[in-house]
Amino acid sequence: MMRIWFNRGFSLAPIAGLMRVADPSLEVFISVSPHAARYPGPTATWIDGGSADAPADDRDAYLAWVRETIDREAIDIFIPTRHRKLIAEAELPCRVHLPADMATLALLDDKYGFAEALAGEEHHLPTYLAQSSGELAELLARWPDDGSSPCVKPRQGVNGLGFWRLMDVDPMAHLKDPERRRIRAELYVAALAEQEARGPIDDIVVMPYLPGPEISFDILADQGQLLKYAARTKLANGHQHIVSRHPLADAVAAIVRRFGLHGLVNAQFRRANDDGWKLLEINARPAGGVVYADQVGCRLVADWAGLLTGRLTPETIDRSAIDSEVSFTTVVQAVAA
Repeated sequence: MMRIWFNRGFSLAPIAGLMRVADPSLEVFISVSPHAARYPGPTATWIDGGSADAPADDRDAYLAWVRETIDREAIDIFIPTRHRKLIAEAELPCRVHLPADMATLALLDDKYGFAEALAGEEHHLPTYLAQSSGELAELLARWPDDGSSPCVKPRQGVNGLGFWRLMDVDPMAHLKDPERRRIRAELYVAALAEQEARGPIDDIVVMPYLPGPEISFDILADQGQLLKYAARTKLANGHQHIVSRHPLADAVAAIVRRFGLHGLVNAQFRRANDDGWKLLEINARPAGGVVYADQVGCRLVADWAGLLTGRLTPETIDRSAIDSEVSFTTVVQAVAA
């Protein structure tokens, strides 16, 4: 019997469930924010930090709670997403699993620094930095007349938070249909200037919007070696095409080696106007969509669990060929608060 604990992250409940199905002797726990719903899948779900009243910025108190939880629950492997640096530097009474070294994780979290690190390479996406509304306005005034439209997002952030396309649309477009993430450039710059007047703003990265399609690579790696992957192409009809053999495999293997990736991570590519593929980002965590890949037989989560516990080795994991298209339906499910 082994016990794994995840703190925070995306889609942890179904990931925990897939791990437990793959190995019924495995117990998998997750800790979530105080107001998050609780879904079936893990052995148990805890409030991250111990209680809803735990101070969010007290790092010493959080680390003390982590140590206490590991001891009390007899955790064998801790997989943190929150406070990774704090946890990596602490001595804990269990194994800590990280997807790369801390310098690499910091680089992957920095969208501008990551793009700069890839400058000159085939899959590099030109990316510019704006640290003020004035810098953004100047950058947009010099935007090349090549048919591309700029898009913006925070220099740091996850899950598409803060992404907008700057386009010549109706002035009310971003309010009428915010899900399309389109706004007039002058309105975005004006909002940024207003925010500056109230206090410091976050750095912004600017890049050309790519027409797509987008491919999400769910990657299982071992100390910089690509073991297997699932390439999920997001189709115009809302479906996803999932394959375990893809022409970009060599590029994926190269970034796994370069950044020393380890465990289950994700990389996003998107097709450019010239039909080449650009690397948008590497997420040093499992993507929520990885569960779709496992459900059609890719066994990325299942084999990750086996590697973590020693039940499998890099030589014995499943490498079946998969080529499937999946669609999605909406269901209503009661969850515990």
